[in-house]
Amino acid sequence: MSLDWFQLVLIYIVTNSLSKVIQKQALKDRDIDPAAFSAFFLFIVGVISIPFLWVEKPSIINSLEVWLVVILSSLFYTACMVLYYHALKGTEVSQVETIATTRSIWFMVLGSFLFGETVNLSNFLGIALIFGGLIVIYWDKGSFKGFGKPHLYTLIYALLISSAYALDKIALNSFSVVLYQVVIYIIPAVFTVMFIPKTFNGLRYFLKPQKTTFIILASAVFQMISTLALYAAYKYGGDLSVVGPLAQTSTVLTILIGIVILKERWNLKRKIIGVILALAGVVLLKLSI
Repeated sequence: MSLDWFQLVLIYIVTNSLSKVIQKQALKDRDIDPAAFSAFFLFIVGVISIPFLWVEKPSIINSLEVWLVVILSSLFYTACMVLYYHALKGTEVSQVETIATTRSIWFMVLGSFLFGETVNLSNFLGIALIFGGLIVIYWDKGSFKGFGKPHLYTLIYALLISSAYALDKIALNSFSVVLYQVVIYIIPAVFTVMFIPKTFNGLRYFLKPQKTTFIILASAVFQMISTLALYAAYKYGGDLSVVGPLAQTSTVLTILIGIVILKERWNLKRKIIGVILALAGVVLLKLSI
């Protein structure tokens, strides 16, 4: 039985949410350096994806243009994932995921410029709702309360990962799905160690046989499945402007798990209202397509 792009997105939503919540749990360990975590996690996901190369027939169109796209996407992933793990270590996963809904804005902008998609009034209303949700959560008595570096990192992450996804959409025309996943996870892991030298020493922590390492490995398995599902959805019929916003509904599940399982209670009432507004914006962007 083959899965269509919508079913693949559903798989992505569940497995991606589980992966993020487990990552947050692991990052509670004070000894973990976020950059080292990023390098280790990305590398492990790439490595455990390799056996799946035997499931499909690996294919690649070798050209300079394609590899330039891959390298640029890898650079975006290198930067955005380090920022994401700094944010995740510094604040609640529910807050990070709420701010990350701004990805929908960049999906719309990139879809318009790169793929010629139409921007209309509903798009702007969706953007307004997303920003309105963030304001409800963090704006209090004339200033932003509780909005710090982790939240700024998340905003930058949202822009960079949206750009990386757009490049992935282009590169997947020249790669088989599993092969591209192996490449696009391992290269950013190597780049992280190259560009952030202290990362190498931080990797020693993960070589110890301990509970945290096994938790990270479990998260990597969920991440591997989620990314395979997302790339397959892009490759087998899903448009960036459709799959991108729809995949963001994983935010709902992640936030709910954060609140219920991880007991994240900061600004809870405002957070719930803000999340509803932000997700309404995402839905409006989706329906306007």
